[in-house]
This record gives sequence, structure tokens and C-alpha cells, in this order.
Amino acid sequence: MAARREGGDELHRHFPKARIARLDWDTVTGKNHYEQILGGFREGNYDILVGTQMIAKGHDIPNVTLVGVINADIGLGMPDFRAAERTFQLLTQVAGRAGRHQLPGTVVIQTINPDHYAVRCAALQDYDKFYEKELQFRRLMRYPLFAAMAQHSRPR
Repeated sequence: MAARREGGDELHRHFPKARIARLDWDTVTGKNHYEQILGGFREGNYDILVGTQMIAKGHDIPNVTLVGVINADIGLGMPDFRAAERTFQLLTQVAGRAGRHQLPGTVVIQTINPDHYAVRCAALQDYDKFYEKELQFRRLMRYPLFAAMAQHSRPR
């Protein structure tokens, strides 16, 4: 499978000899295609894999030494009380892709909110501190676990 060039022009400019694959909902045409690209990366057919959060979860790929996250805090702007939790979860999951085997790994997180507790705790892999801050926020805002989001009414 040839390296995909969509959206990879900037990478090719900086890494002209790199074999680059792209894995996101716009490029994957089916489960087999998804597995082909991921398998090709796992087997060393690609040097760089560019993708969305769909590649962050549940993959154990050896020899991944660098993971970069762009716009890591985009989810924090969602109107959902779980936005920080989801951001923390995604960042800790993607960070776990680097350095899983013998080689050490590095994670680079690009954010406009570097002091947000979800980003900071994810960068430090500090689950306990995130839990404390999130509970404090939810208690203050009266979000679940501390209140119900909907009120049940009884039929008359």
C-alpha cells in the first residue's frame, strides 16, 4: 500500500523520506482497510502514522517512540460536564502508545490551555489529582455524582 499524501504535505516537507500513512474516518473505507493500515504500521511499513483519536485506544504497537497530539484541549470547549474527563482519558490513552516496549517514548501535547487540570494531570499521568480536581468541580457545579441531571416527575 502506498503512503497516503492527503494532509501529509507538511510532514513530507520535513521528512521527505518518511513513509506516512493516514488513519481517520475520511481515509478508511472499511474495517479491512483500517486493519491494513494499522497492520502495515505495526509491521514497519510506515514510519509515521497520522490519525484522529480513533488510533489512541487499545492498540499495542511496538517501536512507537513519539506521539504528538495537536489541539489536545479542543474537547474542553464542549458543553458537557464530562469534557475534562474525556480529555484526560484521551490524552492518557494516547500517551500510553509511546514507549510500550524496550524503546523509551516521548509524548508532545500541543494546547492553548496548558494550565487546565485535565491537560496538566494527563501530562503528569496523575490520576489521583485529576480525580480530586474533577470531584471538586462537580461538587461545586452540582453535577453528578452530587446531583441528578434530570428531575423525574410522577404521572398524576
